[in-house]
Amino acid sequence: MATWGRKVFTEIIKCRAFPANWKRKLANRVETGFSSYLISGGTWLRLISPKTSICAFLVVLGVIFLSVCACAGQISAAEEQHINPEIPVSFAQSSGTGATQLATAERVSVLQISASDKDGSTTVEISLSGRASFSSFTLPDPLRLVLDIEGAVLQSRPDPILINDGIIHRVRVGQFNPSIVRVVFDLSRVTSYTVVQTEDKPDVICVSFPKRVTGVEFFERDGRAEAVISGEGSLQYETLSLSGPPRIVVDLPGAVLASDAIEMPVSHPQVTCVRASQFQPDTVRVVLDLVKATTYSVSTSSDRPGEVVVDLGYRILGAEFSGDEKSTTVDVVSSGNPEVKFMVLAVPHRIVMDFENSTLDTTERVIPVGDGVVERIRLAQHSPMTVRAVLDLNYYAGHSTAVDPTGRGPKVEVFKSPIAKTVIVIDPGHGGMDPGAIGPTGLQEKAVVLDISKKVATQLQAMGAEVVLTRSDDVSVALPERVKAASNVRADAFISIHANASRTGEPTGTETLYSGTVSMSRVLAESVQAALVSQIGQVDRGARERNDLMVIREAKCPACLVEVVFMSNLKEELLLLDPAFRQKAAQGITTGIMSYFQWRKDRQSQVSGGRDEKLPVTRDDAILPADNRAQSKEVVQPEEQSGSGEQPQSGDQSQPEDQSQSVDQSQPEEQLHPEDLSEPDDESRPDDMP
Repeated sequence: MATWGRKVFTEIIKCRAFPANWKRKLANRVETGFSSYLISGGTWLRLISPKTSICAFLVVLGVIFLSVCACAGQISAAEEQHINPEIPVSFAQSSGTGATQLATAERVSVLQISASDKDGSTTVEISLSGRASFSSFTLPDPLRLVLDIEGAVLQSRPDPILINDGIIHRVRVGQFNPSIVRVVFDLSRVTSYTVVQTEDKPDVICVSFPKRVTGVEFFERDGRAEAVISGEGSLQYETLSLSGPPRIVVDLPGAVLASDAIEMPVSHPQVTCVRASQFQPDTVRVVLDLVKATTYSVSTSSDRPGEVVVDLGYRILGAEFSGDEKSTTVDVVSSGNPEVKFMVLAVPHRIVMDFENSTLDTTERVIPVGDGVVERIRLAQHSPMTVRAVLDLNYYAGHSTAVDPTGRGPKVEVFKSPIAKTVIVIDPGHGGMDPGAIGPTGLQEKAVVLDISKKVATQLQAMGAEVVLTRSDDVSVALPERVKAASNVRADAFISIHANASRTGEPTGTETLYSGTVSMSRVLAESVQAALVSQIGQVDRGARERNDLMVIREAKCPACLVEVVFMSNLKEELLLLDPAFRQKAAQGITTGIMSYFQWRKDRQSQVSGGRDEKLPVTRDDAILPADNRAQSKEVVQPEEQSGSGEQPQSGDQSQPEDQSQSVDQSQPEEQLHPEDLSEPDDESRPDDMP
């Protein structure tokens, strides 16, 4: 009987549809049961049925078990192929009988599990002996991430890996069932994650987590407010502004807040509270609640890795001013000492100050001044983090800057011009039919001095003076008409500009002539001479008295005649051909005039005890009725006069005033090229306000 049972189970074992473990277990259990049958029920069955019936019964029972197990084995094999297609089931032919036998399926081994931090992101790498499929899901209470590796076995069970980075507490590994290795991540908070198995490393499964935001702080350093978002690695950010109530929002994608939600009240004129929370599984949101809408900037820096800075900048709180006889001081009030960039603009005259990394925190945008030099102060938010302060000027005579020792912002001292509202007559010598001196290269004096005179007039006007030119073109103006032009406008000073000449080409240098008929003419001449020599660096021939020159002798105000250099000297003539030299000469003459009027103003203050009174001139006819003062800066030019103009000469080589040089008709009226004497184009200036 036992022989018949063993034959039945031998046929079961030969069936290729059975997995190896099924065949082994089934054979063991049936054989055990058959042995029990022999012990307990075999005798009773022999009494009831003959031996043939018992054999038939066992055969039928074996066939039934064989059919059921074969069907179950086919289903199991099909399911295994569907779940893990990467691990194909391999078959091998059995030799001799033509039957098939199942080969043992290949399994991958988990070799190593390691954790690392890459730019603030925790990455767990699972190294396998081959490629395997996997699945992942999360479980609550406690919060866990589960990764099942299918068709895998552990060679040994490793100890848990402690991480404690604010997101992951630890990583555990175990053999969940004979064909699945389970990796469990014990999480501290809800987070997103990615699981990657790349083509170049198919035997490595990488589980990556977002970067960590560790905290938010608010500071005000030296009057500059900023919120600092701290994290691990290089954080990305997106910003927006919201209203009702006003807020600044900073979103940090690909990040997880490694702490509970933050709500931090702030005592600051601009910010009331700073909040941070996990806005989405992979996005942290930081919010600044504002008192009122303001501009700001958000940035990262290699100098401060792992930080995102919300910069509210310095606060510009307004502007104040004060003044005296010499200057007006403007103080732009700030919460600290921001970097300031200065520009001086013309047409109209302005001083522009750009305060970097600053926001405007005042409703007073225009501050009237009206003290003669500064008309008003204007404030505006020129760009998101630049405040622009503009000082509208009536003229520009210079300025200086200083830092307020109390840290309230820079001070700007705008100098008051000593020539503001004075009337100055500039007389370009010769003109028209009278070319003046002619140099070795053919350069004519009338063209040179007209260009220098125009430059002087422009500079004086820029500093607040009313300037009258006796001629502004190549026309002839008689000497009496030049003197009359100064009398008509009741000029405060008369300056005639010439270039010297001699019978030889040897004399060089600069000199200024004056007449003793008006006492302060000497001071004017000495001031102009000193400043001009200092500017152009030529030989100083001094300031000399000459009473034979009509324009300075008959003038009813302080007057002088400037001989810039010698036209008859080739080297100095070549200097006059240079536009840069002519500009320097004009600057020297202007500086000398300014120096004279400053001396006069200081002397007036001493004499009058600070009252604004003019010093009288020495000539009896110098004080003219007020209605004789010209109301316009323009002087109507008289028709071209016949005859020669005044041509003073130098020292013992000069010719008498009535011995003017004749006009060389073969020479063109103008020897200078237009581009040599033309004014440079005004530089384009940016608008001072948006």
